[in-house]
Amino acid sequence: MKSRDQTTTDLFTFLETLPRASLLSIFSDPSRGQYAAKTILQKLPELGRQFTIRLSVCGGSFPYAKIADWSAKTTKKDVKMALSRMQALSVIDPVVKRSEEEMLGSANKSANTLDNIDPKCIVSLSKPFYAAIKMSLTSLTPAPYPELTQHELDTFIQNEKKNPRGEKKYPNRAPTPTELETFTQNRWNSVLHFLVGTDDASYEDPPASIVSLLEETGLMQEDPDYRGSREAPLLISSKGYEFMLHGVHVQVWQFILKYIQQLGAQAQVNTEAFRKEALLFLICLSYCKVGKGYPARALPRDTRNIMKDFYLFGLLYICRIGGATIFFPTRVAVNLIVGGLSDDGSSAGSASECTSAAALSSSAAATRVLEMALEAPIPSKNHIAIIVQTNFQVCAYTTSSLHVSMLGLFCDVSSFRRLPNVIMFRITRDSVKGAFKLGIEARQILRFLKMHAHPRLRTGDQSLIPGNIEDQIVLWDRERTRVKMTEVYSLQCQDQNEYDNVKRFAVEMDAFQWGSESQRRIIVKYNQAEATVAFVRRLRTRLAGR
Repeated sequence: MKSRDQTTTDLFTFLETLPRASLLSIFSDPSRGQYAAKTILQKLPELGRQFTIRLSVCGGSFPYAKIADWSAKTTKKDVKMALSRMQALSVIDPVVKRSEEEMLGSANKSANTLDNIDPKCIVSLSKPFYAAIKMSLTSLTPAPYPELTQHELDTFIQNEKKNPRGEKKYPNRAPTPTELETFTQNRWNSVLHFLVGTDDASYEDPPASIVSLLEETGLMQEDPDYRGSREAPLLISSKGYEFMLHGVHVQVWQFILKYIQQLGAQAQVNTEAFRKEALLFLICLSYCKVGKGYPARALPRDTRNIMKDFYLFGLLYICRIGGATIFFPTRVAVNLIVGGLSDDGSSAGSASECTSAAALSSSAAATRVLEMALEAPIPSKNHIAIIVQTNFQVCAYTTSSLHVSMLGLFCDVSSFRRLPNVIMFRITRDSVKGAFKLGIEARQILRFLKMHAHPRLRTGDQSLIPGNIEDQIVLWDRERTRVKMTEVYSLQCQDQNEYDNVKRFAVEMDAFQWGSESQRRIIVKYNQAEATVAFVRRLRTRLAGR
């Protein structure tokens, strides 16, 4: 099992970090376990899917030697890799020898490593997964929640007109497709703009609960230079900057994951139960339809609380019509589990990037898309193309205030210049050191500049960043560790005998920092100065009494 502290970029890598019992409890859910099993099945490698389907119609177990013969064109390594993935996701029980199974029974199986699979072992689907996948394969229900028909929506709307509730927390009408898309983008972009400290008035600050989550998860920190009496303003942290370097799909997933971990760690919350509900809800949303209404009453009580938080994130649109609470899944929510792109490394985009071309740093198609966007009269805000010049000037083709703020974290803000589709900054020692104060590292700055380098720079053999700029940023970073500051205390000894005794004591206490025999001066660590001074007093008292 992978370390749970390891950053995961999607649901499936996160599931591999969970204890086996947690995964089995998800599959065991009576009404939603089938959707979890179906999702896992779709994500398995092709050979793993074939093994799973065949096992499910063969009673759930089969000898390993026979399974290896199911696909004649594959090697033993391919078979073991497929079984390894299945075991990591608790699709199959840990592989055991036939004799152990016969002696101990199916309730007590000892694990056997997949690197040394016994040819006589039995491969069995885990009981909860077997039951869930059988239900999924025989079920005719396409979605986990009942979709509201237009007639039902019209009935709720008529009830609202007859009996207006006047509730202001949620809208009292269903959203149009355009409104739903705009809602998602505005909600998520407000989080990103707040994170990087954008002054764009068109984006409201996110709710207090989201701001608190940003701080608690370490994506933001208090201003280290603030000296006022009031509460210090929040600034982006090193973790937050790393977060901004990911694509939107990864950003949303990691934010949701931090939300699950943070709320699950609270004393009044059952961590295991909360995590199970949140993961099942995310999986079930992937089987819903974008823009269709679903009644909140179909959700378990704990899931309804999660639904309200997902509304704050922009994953769901909630409205109250005719006394009924209805949620509308957004495109981001539906695509989060199985529809996300690989980490494209793009940062600071709007939610609409979820269906854009894949990684800019490795995809020729994405480069062509970016070139077309730059040639348009009004370039898309989702794109940025950077040219770093040898004179430390940065030219960025973008119209996004979010990109401006990202560059402003390590560029000189006073050097900012703007043209219709390009902005210009200058990189200075002070501006880069200001970024270092926030915890941003040189590698993160260089990664951002390289990830968003202009596509024309990728066509030749030239470096994406001039060598002198890259070297200088690294050197500025090393300046922080070139000199180590230590708080010390200076002692002036009266004679050579006292100097020798005090120095010996300081060395034994690991407090000695520096000494000059000619000046009879000793410098010790400040946190051990009190003990050293007390020793000097005792020494002088003892010598004076002779």
